[in-house]
Amino acid sequence: MIKKTLILLQILILSTGCESFVENTSPTITSVTDEDINDPSNIPFLINGVLNQYSYAHGYIGLWVDGLSDELVFDGKVQGATSNRGEKIDNGIFEPTMGTTVNPYEAISGAWRLAHILKEKLDDMDMDGDNNIEMEGYYTAYLYQGLPCFLLGSYYGRGPNYPDDGGATLDGSPFISSADLYDMAVDYFNSALNYADDYQARVVHSLIARVLLYGGNFADAAVHASQGLQNGDPPFEALCGEEVGWVNMYWNSAGNSRTSWTLGSRFKLLLGEDFEDDNGNGVWDSTETFIDCALPGADAGAGDGVYSGPTEPEEIVRLAMAAGSMTPGTDYVRYYQIKYPDSDSPLLIIDWQENHLMLAELDLRGEATGGSALGAVNEVRASHGLFSLDDVDYSVLLHERDKELFCRGQRLIDQRRFPDDLPWHTGEWHYMVIPYEEEYANPNYP
Repeated sequence: MIKKTLILLQILILSTGCESFVENTSPTITSVTDEDINDPSNIPFLINGVLNQYSYAHGYIGLWVDGLSDELVFDGKVQGATSNRGEKIDNGIFEPTMGTTVNPYEAISGAWRLAHILKEKLDDMDMDGDNNIEMEGYYTAYLYQGLPCFLLGSYYGRGPNYPDDGGATLDGSPFISSADLYDMAVDYFNSALNYADDYQARVVHSLIARVLLYGGNFADAAVHASQGLQNGDPPFEALCGEEVGWVNMYWNSAGNSRTSWTLGSRFKLLLGEDFEDDNGNGVWDSTETFIDCALPGADAGAGDGVYSGPTEPEEIVRLAMAAGSMTPGTDYVRYYQIKYPDSDSPLLIIDWQENHLMLAELDLRGEATGGSALGAVNEVRASHGLFSLDDVDYSVLLHERDKELFCRGQRLIDQRRFPDDLPWHTGEWHYMVIPYEEEYANPNYP
């Protein structure tokens, strides 16, 4: 009982910043009883606790797995890049400890736990006929139990065939394989559909489609993607900022706040290296000074000493970046993302553009989606004002995913799914390593 009360208190602590969702609640509350929690009027409070904890977990793990992939680079010559942990993650050689490398894992488990508690509280409560808040509560509880299962199944591993397969423990459970975590996620999402409005249902169908696509169930993925988010639907996001209690992690460690992580050089090379246009003709001339971008795929070291002109200058509209501050004497420049420019920039979980790219892939795989890969990709490009393509194959699709989904935690999964097209950049580990200590793998877990 004591443990359960402390967990419930954690919900309130996580939620106190979101006053717009919590009416008739004093900001000076410092303790709470089980009787208070069981009051239906506090369900919005509990919902916010779930949302806030998940936003923390989502940003934390997204940043780190983008570093484990070839998307973000840890370069010690960038001012602000001083973390030994970051260098090890980038090189895929770190070992888990009970220190800060455990934080994202515990944050994900904490998000699942709070959503699970919300569901249990709803089961025990008499909602006094308040059907709307009951529907919202159950939708949130199931959705946010499914999302952590997806994160663990996608990003963590320590199974018998590690590092070639993934999986994790969940809130003290025995080890669960990635395939089983994906099945759990789909089950939770299907339960959430029972309480969803029309827009929420499209969100859930997109999330189910993603899990099924990544798990190799292409036929069922096509069914759900066809019912997923549509052109013009708002994105499904995790909120960040002072009111939520967590800042945007990309802004915090790979952006305007601190630049521990910078973008892989391929993104800047699409836009062309910067130069001093002394004669104002708009193109680089051999007599003009240019800012050398580090070689694509290189973790550190000098640039190649050759000016690289833009190959896709139009991509500036979806590849927002800025030059990082380098250690004095460094003869090249790294660039960092400003896709998330502020501490309260919301984190993208999924949007209609990603759903369209899933539809495109499924069409290439021969599944019926009601459209074509070319049409789906061109709709995504049109949403940014980009010109239409004439043809789409897997190479084009993966390039579009690389640009559209950057800084969203998806590149790591694509590298595992398409090893021949997207070779591993470094290291040997293709998953984050769970801290496989006794407390995370209790064989007596019910």
